[in-house]
Amino acid sequence: MKYSDFPYKRIDFDQFKNNVEKMITQFELSTSPKNQIEIIEKYQNIQKEIQTNGSIAHLNFARNTKDPKAVEENKFYDGIGPEIAAIDNKFTKAINTSKFKKDLLEKFGKHFFDLINMELKSFDPKLVDLMKQENELSNEYRSLLAGAEMDYKGKTLNLAGLSPYMQDTDRETRKEAYQLMDSFFNDNGQKLDTIFDKLVKVRHKKAQVLNFENFIPLGYLNMNRSDYGAQEVSEYRKQIVKHIVPLVKTINEKRKDILGYDDMFIYDTLYFKEGNPKPKGGVEFQVKQAKTMYSELSKETKDFFDMMVNEELMDLENRAGKSGGGFCTSFPSLERPYIFANFNGTDHDVTVLTHEAGHAFQCYQSRNQPINRYLWPTYEACEIHSMSMEFLTWDWMHLFFKEDTDKFLFKHLAGSLAFLPYGALVDHFQHWVYENPNATPKERKLQWLELEKTYQPGKNYDDLDFLKKGGFWQKQAHIYEMPFYYIDYTLAQICAFQFWIRMQEDKEGAWKDYLELCKAGGSMSFLDLVKLAGIKSPFDPKVFEEVANSINDWLTENSL
Repeated sequence: MKYSDFPYKRIDFDQFKNNVEKMITQFELSTSPKNQIEIIEKYQNIQKEIQTNGSIAHLNFARNTKDPKAVEENKFYDGIGPEIAAIDNKFTKAINTSKFKKDLLEKFGKHFFDLINMELKSFDPKLVDLMKQENELSNEYRSLLAGAEMDYKGKTLNLAGLSPYMQDTDRETRKEAYQLMDSFFNDNGQKLDTIFDKLVKVRHKKAQVLNFENFIPLGYLNMNRSDYGAQEVSEYRKQIVKHIVPLVKTINEKRKDILGYDDMFIYDTLYFKEGNPKPKGGVEFQVKQAKTMYSELSKETKDFFDMMVNEELMDLENRAGKSGGGFCTSFPSLERPYIFANFNGTDHDVTVLTHEAGHAFQCYQSRNQPINRYLWPTYEACEIHSMSMEFLTWDWMHLFFKEDTDKFLFKHLAGSLAFLPYGALVDHFQHWVYENPNATPKERKLQWLELEKTYQPGKNYDDLDFLKKGGFWQKQAHIYEMPFYYIDYTLAQICAFQFWIRMQEDKEGAWKDYLELCKAGGSMSFLDLVKLAGIKSPFDPKVFEEVANSINDWLTENSL
């Protein structure tokens, strides 16, 4: 069955509510653990149906934010999402207070109840209206960016369409592309400030309802972080400043010499004077190469990617009205993932394809986990699958880049390293934002610029008005839509670098552990999954040193 044939329907919310309330009553009156387990499993299937239809609605909206029907269906599921969460919370409370809890623990595992405890601490029915407001504001931001249209030399471009010009070999062209982006954000600056200000206030109110001092502890609970907290993350960011920032500075100095510039500006995105490597063809070409790549990587990846192609479970073309960025979603009742991206002819096409394929592959491998909460792990563990897949496919990059393969590998590794300080900057900024919920838009921008001095020293916006006043973060959708997510990419990147190191030493062993990690889904906490994968915790300072040294050695030996 192709995606276009997937059955879709709106949930009958009242019927759903009545059915689940009856199930909760039956659950509480059960006289055996077996009966309670059967009811839980029945509810799992109901959840899967709802999640599948909600995913289809959200995906169709992302594919065309201007389609009235897609907008309406997305709005419907966003509207009932918090109501469903309230009903789910009732069921969760019943499970947590079950007289057969010991039997349920034996059946579903300790991590199931760890997740339940975090949910019970982070949700109250009083939050429903605030959650609806938050959804509406996130959609407003997404629609604003998706609707961007800029005229450049007779072409109408969206934000994703600017990317190739931002990597053009001509410096003036790159600057013009950045000026267009800067102008778009400047023209919409007041809207962006208003939306974010409302989001911060809504999130702070949610925290107050639950008697938290601010949104930070609630944000961590929402991310299901059970084995580390804000203190560990703060220490982790310091390791990035200590070990990674100096390395990135050295790389940027080398780039400046290669390009022959006296000063490096934000629009100087090249690693090579003759230009960054590009895939040697468009969407169709890249999918064909990926099919070859995954057929050779393993039997599991061959079966998986053939399914993704044959069932049309990917949307990779960039077009007007399409939501920006890339993501992977899933349809649990159909046991299928879906890859969404916006190809633009840059090397990012290949990294986003392998990245999202890593998510999709994990989702497909863990589709038989017994609990819906186990289908996906927490986000930082999710990103291990995606970022590691980028490196596990290195041996096939010649299919995409031909004679420019070495350039791609160098840029990919150097760029992945350079991402770490930026990811830490985003996280540090968000902690400050939610510690200071009454800060003004201007104060937020000044704080961003101040933190840049620590994480990205020397960053120069030239005369780009909006960006140089501290607005760069407003193009980072995660800050608006998924608070505290961004550090997860960096935690996973340290794990992925370890897979990269292992792939050079023992490809078979690295792949075996990666596959085991994917199959485990979300059945364990982040740090337990890291152990399962045979890699070390990113919170271990020694790991930073090992990773930094290995990457520095490789980049030095393979300098182009």
